Amino acid sequence: MNTKTLIAIVVIALVLIGGYFLVASRAAAPAPEDASESVVSETQEEEPIGDNEYAALVTYTDGGFSPASVSVKAGDTVRFVNNSAGALWVGADEHPTHTEYDGTSTREHCVDGAAVGGAFDMCRRSVPGEFWEYTFTKAGSFDYHNHAQASHGGTIVVTE
Repeated sequence: MNTKTLIAIVVIALVLIGGYFLVASRAAAPAPEDASESVVSETQEEEPIGDNEYAALVTYTDGGFSPASVSVKAGDTVRFVNNSAGALWVGADEHPTHTEYDGTSTREHCVDGAAVGGAFDMCRRSVPGEFWEYTFTKAGSFDYHNHAQASHGGTIVVTE
């Protein structure tokens, strides 16, 4: 057997082995979530973490918010956790002004990276692993989005 034939056999074997591992790793990976499907949930009762208490937990991943809709009572707190590989900036719709919850725009209610006047707006980008909490004080259905990825959104339904 000459050298060229031996090299060709080794290359073919490496390609086959690499292909096998590629197919095997894709088969073992979980299927991506369908971003068009909304997950509706009743109030998400979670155990408090540390001294903070919250009525619902919403996690954000690279695929969007989960659950996409939660129901809480007026006075309840919702915790938003950034479990994505990128930035998260929770803000009330409409994008980019965040006016839906209290009628003020981002320019009016974001001061030095924090919301003033009770606006439903994070007013800054969070890094992976960070969380932000907001206490809803009025009843209604409030849409929100990730200002850093505006196509990702959800709804908070607040009852009396």
